[in-house]
This record gives sequence, structure tokens and C-alpha cells, in this order.
Amino acid sequence: MKFLPSIEDVARRAGVSKATVSRVINGTANVSEKKKKAVLDAIKALNYTPNVTAKNLARRKTDTIGIIIQSLSGWFYSEVVGLLNEYITKKGYGAIFCQLIDNIDYFKFLVGRVDGIIVFGYRSIDRQSLRLLQANNVPVVLAENNTDYPDVPRINVNNFQGGYIATKYLIEKGCRKIAHVSGPLESFESVARFEGYKAALKDFDIEFSQNLVVEGDFMFQKAYENIRMLVQKEEIDGVFAANDLMAYASMYALDEMGINVPAQVKVVGFDDVDLVGLRLSKMPKLTTIRQPIDLMVKTACDILFEKIEDPDKKFESEYILDTQLIVRQSA
Repeated sequence: MKFLPSIEDVARRAGVSKATVSRVINGTANVSEKKKKAVLDAIKALNYTPNVTAKNLARRKTDTIGIIIQSLSGWFYSEVVGLLNEYITKKGYGAIFCQLIDNIDYFKFLVGRVDGIIVFGYRSIDRQSLRLLQANNVPVVLAENNTDYPDVPRINVNNFQGGYIATKYLIEKGCRKIAHVSGPLESFESVARFEGYKAALKDFDIEFSQNLVVEGDFMFQKAYENIRMLVQKEEIDGVFAANDLMAYASMYALDEMGINVPAQVKVVGFDDVDLVGLRLSKMPKLTTIRQPIDLMVKTACDILFEKIEDPDKKFESEYILDTQLIVRQSA
């Protein structure tokens, strides 16, 4: 069996100490040109590769970021994963992605294996896990999460604003019987978008009706089924769906029932993601609320890297990013 050369072998061949070899490799101190040449010649002759893992352990750094994310699939989270990987690798780090699964404690697993953690998703962490990470000096940043914890910054979009803008736009286009397809009721984003919807109705003196609200759970099938049932009982002229997938589900249901979008019912979504794989050719292009996913990911990464470099630096408790109405064909 062929053994890999060690730092001791390099030091022995170069006639210097291990500390001198380490200083040459890391460039951490002045070494005479004669000794530096001897070390570099020995490294080349032995085909020596420094042990990066041992080096990182010695300086208590892994050059790895842990990502705890609500889902690794679906259009929204697929885009998030791609952007996270892009920003993290640009900084010279690797990433460990963990999808939230009940009864699996990824936080204990990641302690000692990563330099910091980004938690992405509304149900991805509890206060006990945050205490564990802080006790082990692991910096944490939350995104799309409203857990309020000392020294743990949160990056969120203004979901209330987005819900308000979407509903206000439908009202300004002449809609008065606006259905809302909500996300899961335990999601703080869903609740905020719903509250924005209700606030816009109130500001325009339109009476809120619970009969026009259906839950879609951020899923296509449930939104599709519930909009079909709603339209059989109630007359509507607008739909605000809490994500784009449910907006398209609503348009599919309306189309199958012979209801024209946007002539008879106008539809607005939320997210502005590329729904690759859906058969959208006969559907109007979706008017939607764009949440700045790129900026949310970049902000989370930038703050985490700053926390890694300067653990004592203070940050705002929450950063709220504005949404934007993107007008297309569906409304």
C-alpha cells in the first residue's frame, strides 16, 4: 500500500521544522528564501497535498455553510436552493443542504461541521435549537421566518404589502367580488397576505366575506378543487391567490368551467417564479406580486458571512423587503 506523504516527511526532506513547513504553506510568517525553496522543492518532489480538513479543524473553520430549508423541491424553493448555492460558492464556501423533516435534529448534526447556518422557511426552527446553536457559537440567519430571538437576524418580504397591492389592483380593475386562495393557516406569510387582502377591501369599502376565502395550502390540486367548489356556490370577478401555483390552479379550474380569464374573472398570484413543467401555453401570462427572492437570499448570505468574520457585530433584528406588482395578461 502506498502511503501519502505527511508534513513530517516534507520537513524531514527539506531539513526544516514542521512549523516552518506550515508557515510556508499558509504564508503566515516570513521565511528565508533558502528555506522556502527547500520546502517547496520537497513538496513538489513528494507530491504532498496539505490536509485541508486538519487545517480547518486547527483554526476551527470548516469553510462550509449549513442550510436548513423547508423543502428542496417545488418551484419557489428550487429557485432559492439554486441562488443559495450560487452565492455561497462565490464566497469560497461549500454548503450542506438539509430539508426539514420532523423528528430529525439537523442542528445537532451541523454543530462543529459548519461555520454558520441559514434557516429558510416559516416552520424550520424552534427556540431550543437557536439556544443550542448560540451556546456553540454558531452564527444563524433566518429567512422567510418570523421567529424573534436575540442576535438572530431575520430577512422577510413585506407579505402584508403584497396582499394589499394585489387586491387593490383587482379593485382598480373593476373587481368587487374577489376570492382569496390562501396558503396554510399556520404560515405567517399566508396570514400576512390574507390580512393585506382584507385591509384593501376595507379601504375601498368592500365588505369582507369569509365565503369567498378558500385554503389552497400552497398546492395546485387543493387550490384547483376548492376554487371549483367556490365558483359553483358564489359569483366572483377576481381571484387573489397567495402563490403563483395556486393562481394557475385557479385559472385551470375557471377555464374548465367555461369562465374566461381575464374577461370574466381576473387573477393575481404571488411570488413571480418560473413554473417550469406546467402546461401554460393556453393560459394568460400571470399578473403577480414579485417577492425579491434574489435579494432575500443575497441579504441572508451577506449578513451570515459578516457574522462569521465578526461575531460581535450587531445587526437589525429584522430586514423587510418590498414586493412589486408585475402586470401581465391575467388581470
